[in-house]
Amino acid sequence: MKLALIGILIVISLSFAEVSGDVVSGYLDAMGENMLYERSDNEFMLTAAIDDSTLVPYMYILVDPEMEGCLVVALTPGMVPESGPERNAALETLTELNWSNTWVKYTSDPATGEVSAMYTFSTENGLGQDAFSAMLNLLLATVDEDWSVLSAL
Repeated sequence: MKLALIGILIVISLSFAEVSGDVVSGYLDAMGENMLYERSDNEFMLTAAIDDSTLVPYMYILVDPEMEGCLVVALTPGMVPESGPERNAALETLTELNWSNTWVKYTSDPATGEVSAMYTFSTENGLGQDAFSAMLNLLLATVDEDWSVLSAL
């Protein structure tokens, strides 16, 4: 009985463990050698090598242990024009994409016009590697699905 109780307490304490940059780094490392990233404390920039071995950023991850949350941002080919009817059309397209998407939300940086896809989730009760991988894949799959629409902005 005592061993069962100790085992339950260990499982409970692990499930409520603080999610930190070290946890995310371990998950990214476990995803394989093809997962390239740069890390600064609790921030990560995932990169992909293109033909000439140039590294191109495609995803940003911010882990905030104090707020018990994680923000994942995927870069897209979309750009919202500075002004004119094209700007209005691009913003309307982003609104339509957001309306039809349950999880991922698109946003545009007002200073640069760059469009990104965001997913924010709570880490209050911990975060398993499978759930983390699923969230990254969901974000990338959504951007991939909308690639032609985003490219046309």
